[in-house]
Amino acid sequence: MKDFNVLFTCCGMHVSERIDNLRNNEDGVNVKVFACNSNPDNLPYGLGVDRYFVVPPIHHPDYIDSIVKICLENHIDIIIPNSTIELQFMADRKAYFEVLGIKVSIASSETIKISNNKLHLYERYASLMPPTIATTSFQDLLSFDASIPHDHRLCVKLTDHCGGNGFAILDDEKARDITLFNRYGENRYVSYDEMEQVMRNLDKSILVQEYIDGTDYSISVLADNGEVKHMVGYIGHTMSFGAIEYGEIRNNYYAEARVRDICRDLNLDGNVCFDFRIDKDCKVYLLEINPRVNASLPFVAKAGINMLYLRCKQLLGYSIDGSYPIKGRLKMKKYHEFKYFY
Repeated sequence: MKDFNVLFTCCGMHVSERIDNLRNNEDGVNVKVFACNSNPDNLPYGLGVDRYFVVPPIHHPDYIDSIVKICLENHIDIIIPNSTIELQFMADRKAYFEVLGIKVSIASSETIKISNNKLHLYERYASLMPPTIATTSFQDLLSFDASIPHDHRLCVKLTDHCGGNGFAILDDEKARDITLFNRYGENRYVSYDEMEQVMRNLDKSILVQEYIDGTDYSISVLADNGEVKHMVGYIGHTMSFGAIEYGEIRNNYYAEARVRDICRDLNLDGNVCFDFRIDKDCKVYLLEINPRVNASLPFVAKAGINMLYLRCKQLLGYSIDGSYPIKGRLKMKKYHEFKYFY
């Protein structure tokens, strides 16, 4: 196994353990990690990255040229996109990078169009997901609200952002409870009056969905052109901005079966995270798919399988077959620490 270099695009301060996963790999390979972001304040300073780069925003005409220049000058072998908002853009240009000898860790453009967009995902898998509409009309929201059980709530989502962004639960009482504002581990709430004001100015549809009270459950997957090679599921006991703060490795065979079916159907490839919700009656609902590296991959690595490193091996043409015993019931809590740098 040869040494290789990786570039994290749209890279922020949450990648410390991902860097460790690449560097402290099972083969003892020397992996250099580079990072870029259009906002210099978001770069992962002090986290052991070999070099940082400030680049133009994704849709700037010079963005691709900037990434290519970084890759060629630093002998980058693999680009790993980190943000939901860049996935379609990078998937559309995957072949261009491969001509230059640079692998991009992403599925095909056609696959990303469905898996990375909540509306397209619902259109394809409505039977697996909570009832949902896409609308710009507050009256549509109210009509939809009347159609769900009276003791259930609604949530709103942006179609092309991850669950941590553009998400809120409609709840008049909690929206006005200032003790919940920015409270650690709390979901965000919006009142109906506030939502009416927001929807007056919408320039594109948002998703309005029945909110499922219950437990967050996710499955991290490493897929090979539709075939699940490895997967690990875990409960999110405590969540903050869409990411697990306190979690536990746990199987759910129904969710695992759905993951295999969807991977095959969409021809998913590489690192993928499936987010579910399990209600009080143990019914499992698919919420979204994140066809990229996700924040809990270091947790999965501690449980027994380093999916981020295996993805790099896969892209470089090495086998990723093999058995990796998983530490069931392993628990994880995030503890935040300071980093100091010049």
